[in-house]
Amino acid sequence: MQQPHTSPIGRLFSAQAGVATFRQLTGRGVSIHHVRAQVSAGRWRRFGEHCIVSHNFEPTRLQMMWIVSLDQPGLVAMAGLTALETAGFKFFGRELELIHFVVPRGAKSRSFPGTYRHESRRFFEGDVDGASPLPRTGMPRSAIDAAAWQPYPRYACGVLAAAVQQRLCTASELAAQMPRVGRVRHKAHMRLAIQDIAGGSQALSELDVAGMCRRFGLRAPDRQSIRRDRHGRKRYLDCEWLLPDGAVVVLEIDGAHHMEVEHWEADMKRERGVVISGRRVLRATATEARYDQAELAADLEASGIPRG
Repeated sequence: MQQPHTSPIGRLFSAQAGVATFRQLTGRGVSIHHVRAQVSAGRWRRFGEHCIVSHNFEPTRLQMMWIVSLDQPGLVAMAGLTALETAGFKFFGRELELIHFVVPRGAKSRSFPGTYRHESRRFFEGDVDGASPLPRTGMPRSAIDAAAWQPYPRYACGVLAAAVQQRLCTASELAAQMPRVGRVRHKAHMRLAIQDIAGGSQALSELDVAGMCRRFGLRAPDRQSIRRDRHGRKRYLDCEWLLPDGAVVVLEIDGAHHMEVEHWEADMKRERGVVISGRRVLRATATEARYDQAELAADLEASGIPRG
């Protein structure tokens, strides 16, 4: 039987998603015999060396995070994508599977099915987010760790852009964290991505355009430029260049969602507003921005985008 939320035990279980340790329970006046009786009766369930869950079915994903955190003998925190997930992060619409956690290098720790343990020489008490009840690394470190653990540089840069876009951290916070991460995968790519994000890029396609401009020697755009339409409403443009002659060229990057009817119609309305304002609009797919950069760069240069 679960305890009422008004009791000390109930408040403890409520604060930790229905998970507690033997020590926490006995510290609130529950005898070890009572705990064992609840487990024997099938009302509670034991996990790991120290944890009790206040029901008898499989723990939820959040409960597994608490079990991993509470059952470790030393310092531990949710890390990478899992830490971001606890703050509401959405990873390109994909379901997250493994629960990632970090412990100091060489520390004793226990793993559970569906979890992945990371050991770090640079993990200390100060790296744990003090504002979160569930132990997790701070958002800037979590984003960089999640990026470094991606198999490809493009995914790494996408994680950083998405973390900033979803307002979990800022580009300046990521830049401040970078000197502390040591030697990790994709570090050079992440440095460039953070510079681009600080300049306004908030999506993978915009990062691709920034990289394309560097590769082919074109002037970088003013990313995510804001203007007002004839009704005074703010409009956000993917990439925009002010040319030496005063003309303005806009590059709109269309992802797969732009093919959906509601997005397609909205894009048409927005493009009309941009054209009415006197701007020249070029459109490209996200695939072109990634894989057909030479042709896209040539078209941009032909439209008047200067080099340098």
